[in-house]
Amino acid sequence: MDMKTLYSAGMNFDAFMGTGIKSERDRIPKNYSRIVMTEDEINIVKNIEKKINFLVSGEPWCMDFQVNVTVLKKFCELNPNFDMAIITKARGEKFLKPLMEVEEFKVPFIVPLSENYEVCGDIFVERPKEIKKFVYEDVKMEYLKGQYLNETVKDLIEMITKK
Repeated sequence: MDMKTLYSAGMNFDAFMGTGIKSERDRIPKNYSRIVMTEDEINIVKNIEKKINFLVSGEPWCMDFQVNVTVLKKFCELNPNFDMAIITKARGEKFLKPLMEVEEFKVPFIVPLSENYEVCGDIFVERPKEIKKFVYEDVKMEYLKGQYLNETVKDLIEMITKK
């Protein structure tokens, strides 16, 4: 399976979250309301002129997915050149993992693709880089309450602006 086929098999964010249970869906507006971006960050996202299709693998019940992909949803709302398609973790492990040649597959797994469905930036895996510097249990509650959403914003901007 190629990236274009895998992307076309994905769902948009709202449809994908619609497959989750009520408590999972209810976390999204809370997470969304906690996203704080500087004016510079908003302008960087808005002013990217290239088309980017974000292929995301995850699950509605996954808290890392709920936290981080909500930021990507905001990016897609800010820039009409951005689109997102979400596939399940199982489909990601079966098809995306070998395509990306990674040994370990954690979700969310976010791959930026060009309009020709070629990888066009770094991948985002599971959590922001800053969180991975800590013992997860030490920062887990703050992270899940959105106190590190700014780190997701930074990582996603870096992912799509890196040359």
